[in-house]
Amino acid sequence: ESPLVIDSALDPSKPNYSKERPTLFRERHGWCPYSERAWLALEHCNVPYDTIRIDNTGPGVKPPYFARQTPQMKWPEGRVQGESMDLVEEIDVRYGNVILYPPDKKELVTELSNKFRKIFPSKSRPSSRAAFLFGWNGEPLWKSEFERVLTDTDVLLKEQQQSLGGPFFCGSQMTA
Repeated sequence: ESPLVIDSALDPSKPNYSKERPTLFRERHGWCPYSERAWLALEHCNVPYDTIRIDNTGPGVKPPYFARQTPQMKWPEGRVQGESMDLVEEIDVRYGNVILYPPDKKELVTELSNKFRKIFPSKSRPSSRAAFLFGWNGEPLWKSEFERVLTDTDVLLKEQQQSLGGPFFCGSQMTA
């Protein structure tokens, strides 16, 4: 059985959920970094999964069976879970053989995630395509603020590369 991919804006009918694989409810356009976080974890761990894309930006209409924010995961046993970092950890435990949160680096992963999160302006809107260029009110951030975010991110990454080696925050392997 091939994975199911539904764009709920085009097909709002309630799907038949798989009892063998998880279903990821993610933002429809691929702009939500939180949805992308869970999506990348599934891909990195080679998990077969179904996808339901939800329009949760602007005037988009959510399907009647979904009233939450993305991302959400409906696990094969029927449990629904949200919060992207919790999803990544659950994916890792279930399918990743603990590669995204390695036991010897779990505290470091959490510490660096928090440092990375603090770099971004508090009233900016997350987006992978417009990477914190806009505030929640839709107004663009000052260029100097955006450049500060890029510089601070680069400094944090370089510090970790010098101390741990490798292209990722926690060394040579991708982590959460």
